Formats: sequence, C-alpha cells, structure tokens
Amino acid sequence: MLKSISKITGKISSTLKRHVTKENHGQIIALGGGGFSDQPDNLLLDEYILLQTNKAKPKVLFLPTAGGDHEDYIAKFYRAYKKFNCIPTHLSLSKKPIPFRKLEQMVLSQDMIFVGGGSPRFLMQIWRKAGLDRIMKKAWQQGILLSGMSAGAICWFEDGFKNPKDDIWRRVGCLGFLEGSFCPHYDKRGELRKAYRKMISSGEIDSGYGVQDGVALHFHGTELKYIVSSSPGAKAFYVKKASFRVIEKELKPAYLGILNESRIAQIGTGVTKESSIEIVKEYIKCINSHDLDGLLEMTADDAVFIDSMGINTTGKYQMRNAWDVLLTFFPDYSVEVKDIIGKNGTVAVFGKARGTLATDGRILTENKFEIPASWTASVKNGMIEKWRVYADNEPVRKLIEKYRSKK
Repeated sequence: MLKSISKITGKISSTLKRHVTKENHGQIIALGGGGFSDQPDNLLLDEYILLQTNKAKPKVLFLPTAGGDHEDYIAKFYRAYKKFNCIPTHLSLSKKPIPFRKLEQMVLSQDMIFVGGGSPRFLMQIWRKAGLDRIMKKAWQQGILLSGMSAGAICWFEDGFKNPKDDIWRRVGCLGFLEGSFCPHYDKRGELRKAYRKMISSGEIDSGYGVQDGVALHFHGTELKYIVSSSPGAKAFYVKKASFRVIEKELKPAYLGILNESRIAQIGTGVTKESSIEIVKEYIKCINSHDLDGLLEMTADDAVFIDSMGINTTGKYQMRNAWDVLLTFFPDYSVEVKDIIGKNGTVAVFGKARGTLATDGRILTENKFEIPASWTASVKNGMIEKWRVYADNEPVRKLIEKYRSKK
C-alpha cells in the first residue's frame, strides 16, 4: 500500500533541493495532529512510527518541552506507550536543567524520539539553552528516528511560527533539518491555515506543508517518502506562493486502517482478536477482487493451504498457481461472508462460495454454482499462515463432469 505513495510525492521531492548525505540519513516523521495526545483511542500513527525503528523493543524518549512538561501530558504518553512492546521514558527540561553530557548520553541512547505539542517558540528557547538543538542534529545523523506532532513537528523544519499577539503572527527559527515550513492542525484551526497562507504570501516564511490532524509526513533524510494517515479522508497540502497568490497542492495519504493497522500492531503485544479478523477480511477482499498480488503480500512464505478435498499446497507461490487454475475455470469466483469469529490468531469464517464454470471462454448462467462453505485461517505476525476450506463440492464436480462429457 505504501509503495503507491511515492508516486504522489515525486514532484514535491524535486522542491527539496538539499541532498541527502551519509551524515544526515535519519528518518523524521512529522504529525499534523493526532497520535496518543489527540486521539488516545486511535494509536495507528504511534504504531506506524514505532515500526519504522526496526527494533523488536525500541527505546522511546518523549520530550514534552513545548507543552511546559505538563504532568498530564506525560501521563498520557505512558498510558499509550505501555501498550506497546517498547521501553518508554521522558525528559522534562523546562523545570530543571540537565547537564549537557548527561542529556546527550540520554538522547543518543534512544531508538526513537517523540516531541509533543505546544509552543514552538518556547520549545526552541529551552532546547537552545540546554544545547539540545546540537544533540538532536547528532541524533538525526546517527539514524535515531525523530518524530513529533504540532510544535513537535514544526521544530524539524526551517520556519515555524508563534501564536499571535494582536493578530500578528511571527516567524520562529527552528532546527532546519528539513527545508521550508510546516503548519499543523490544517483542518481544525482555521486561523492557522489563514495565517500560514498569509505568511507564505508575504515571504515571512518559506513554502511548506499544511497537514491535517491524523496525517503524518515521513521523511528519509530530507526526502519526503511517504504520507500516511490514521483517519480516512484526512489530507495534507504543499503550500507555496505562485506569482501573486498562494496555491495548495493536495497530497492524499495512505490510510493505515484495517490491514495496515493489523500488521503494525505486531510491534505491540501480538495479534489481537480484532486484528486477526480484519486481516482475514482483507484477505477475502483480495480473493473477491482476484488480486493475486495482494494475496501473496498477505501470505507467509511457508503457508499451508488445504482445499475442501483435503489436498495440501505449501508455499505462497504454489498457492498463486492454484488460484490461477481456479480462476481460469471460475473467472467470477467469490466468497460471501455470513459470520466470522476469531480467537488467539485463529479465525473461522462461515458463508457461501459461488462462481460460474467457464466453457470455451463463455460464462453461462446454467453453469453457475453456489454452495455453503466455511474457512479457517491461522494468522501469525500479521500474515496468513494457514488457510483451509470446508465445502460440499458436489455441485461443482457435476458442472465439471458435464463440461468434460461435452468435450
């Protein structure tokens, strides 16, 4: 799913003129809003970020500086991240200074850093005073994943802005790891969108990204690679000045729900009942759309498939050959789900299988079949490991015998 995102970011990446070097190869994931602080019941973005560390149990550092290191904010972080298989910790910098060497050692020992929302101006003041701006650059160069939402996303860019006094918005100079500017909450706070466009129009800040809540921009080095969302329909925009007006180019994210939600959840406590069921539902969607590439993507390399006659097929590529044969005979084959239940990674599906036997390239109504059927699936690490079919194939056999008798 994520591979398709690179197509819509091609033109944008051409505006990022700074080249990626061996010294700045880290990842940055910038959220317009959402995540554990805004959407505690929807942790798709947090799960996505954790997954990008490529660590079985990543060390995660939360920096709530922009929010004044508020205790409630810190408690939210721990409530969310203790659900995952990670090692969460935090640093409060605004209330008590931390010696530079100790701070550097703490930050550079992490796999992932998440910066919370609040005031970009206050965040940059505290970080520069503590020397954390220099430490963050080193962390980025060493490949530690940097992330954050709202002010915690703005900080990675060149241009930020502070909340207005007397309706006057002012630029805030940020870390500058990424070119241009970033505006969060692009859907929820109309005054932000209006002010952002105005500052770009006046030249006070450079072109950049307007990002709605629930959307994240994923950069490798300085190149925008992926755009993902935890909310269907959420969007991002590339905002720039063209001649005498400001224009917005819509960037459509890939939604992390259903299948991706289930896969990403593997970094947590394992496959849940709900995620296993969602994986099987998505698998059946691929069956019904005859998406063999999609089936392969969801299938473990050594998966076992057992048809209704007890014949075993082992391996996902052998499975594809079997599907090719089936769909040659029954080009409109589909599955109808009536009920689905799951427990501990095992899912049972009850419904019907239907299709039409193709004869001489024709699909005739008289060759249709519809039979009660059930399926069991074993799901492990977000993949189908075993798929078994239970059905009375007598109607199908009669159709095939009828066809052969005419040959």
